[in-house]
Amino acid sequence: MPATRLLTHLRRAALAFSLPLLAMTAAAQGTYPSKPIRLVVPAVAGSAADTVARLMTERLSKMSPQPWVVDNRPGAGGTIGADTVAKSAADGHTLLFTANNFIIAPRLFASVPYDIYKDFTPIAPVATGQDMIFVNAALGVKSLKDLAALSKRMQGGINYGAPFLGSSAHLIMEMLGRQAGIDLAFIPASGGPQSFTEAIAGRVPVVIGSSTAGLGFVKTGQLAALAVVDARRSSLLPDVPTLKEEGFAALNLPFWFGVYGPAKLPAAVVEQVNRSMVQVLGSAEFAEALASRGYAPRPGTPAELEALMRDGEPVFAKAIAAAGIKPQ
Repeated sequence: MPATRLLTHLRRAALAFSLPLLAMTAAAQGTYPSKPIRLVVPAVAGSAADTVARLMTERLSKMSPQPWVVDNRPGAGGTIGADTVAKSAADGHTLLFTANNFIIAPRLFASVPYDIYKDFTPIAPVATGQDMIFVNAALGVKSLKDLAALSKRMQGGINYGAPFLGSSAHLIMEMLGRQAGIDLAFIPASGGPQSFTEAIAGRVPVVIGSSTAGLGFVKTGQLAALAVVDARRSSLLPDVPTLKEEGFAALNLPFWFGVYGPAKLPAAVVEQVNRSMVQVLGSAEFAEALASRGYAPRPGTPAELEALMRDGEPVFAKAIAAAGIKPQ
């Protein structure tokens, strides 16, 4: 066979071989997402997690051929929503948006229907945040020392509200009660918004929650802010001291949000979702939207999200032991 004919034959063979591969690649790229992406948030509407999730999905929907839809699945310390994702198809159309209570719940409940490492695929960290401790302004309490003194005068102590059993906010208050000598009684709520409603009404006069959620009530004089649960003060209420400044540096537990998929999520899907999220989280506009609500973007890799989990586990385990909380 002449060299020219051989070369032509080889080119045709190569083309015939490559076309199916190109078609398969194009098809693979075009199949995800093939329907709306459901982002399960194991918290009530209006909560901190819900707020940040909706800020993010609003922007992701504009970048995606399919919309991102928030699906609130609160209950059982976040385990109901997490279990929904763990048992979903590993095609990237059902994902989990959760706070760090994701790694706390398995230590607080005697039985959790999933393994946080084996049944989920980390995709990306999202944001870090600041909680604050607030009291009903009618109490006349201006500091944690005032709160401790008041609790000693009240039979049965003072009721406090937190998002739910097993949240980092719950652990912080339990440890604070022990270390500061404040007699506190935990009143579980369906979520952060309910805790603030109860605090304003005076039924549960102390509440721990996001700085943004309490900001408006501080400005109207309904609540007073006592301390920031962070190493730095809040730009929203810069006059409020941190727990470290109040002598409780060990209570500054890490607080973050992250996105996960079910186990065995294809690497291509993980990469695609992570890339889109990093693009959103890296924008100045999104950072400003988060900052106005007391949060900061935390873009990163799947490996970095898993590192947050593994680094946080011993910290929260120590906190649970210090708070004297037993598995339920």
